[in-house]
Amino acid sequence: MKKLTLLLFLIIFASALYADHHKGDRGEKRVKIWEAKLKVDLLELKGPPSLDEVQRRRLDKLSDLDLLINSGKYDGGELERLKNMRSELIDSELPSQELINTRHERRIELARSKIQNWIRMDNNYNHDARHRDKRDRNQWERRRNRHKR
Repeated sequence: MKKLTLLLFLIIFASALYADHHKGDRGEKRVKIWEAKLKVDLLELKGPPSLDEVQRRRLDKLSDLDLLINSGKYDGGELERLKNMRSELIDSELPSQELINTRHERRIELARSKIQNWIRMDNNYNHDARHRDKRDRNQWERRRNRHKR
């Protein structure tokens, strides 16, 4: 009797865990979509960065690379890669404000399309699940009606 009770408890507990696990996935996806929408809204509200901001970020990256190079933690190929990254950053030209604006708009478009894809996938998941439930219910009804005849 104890084994039967334990088995019954394990089955109920496992099914509850399984249902709870799958329920959480949908909520997490909605939170991610909401956070992505917030980021897109912030990008739109802030607008594209100015040329001074881009220059400041570039100087920050250079100082970070200098700090890594001078730290003494890297040697051989890693040190060479850091030095190459620094030289490429120094040799690259600053983009024009028009190019910065274009990149900013492109970034917003990509983020929006990514959000729409997530929503579309989420809706397709819901549709497929409803369709599957309806199909299963129809099969059950057919079997039930077949036995009544």
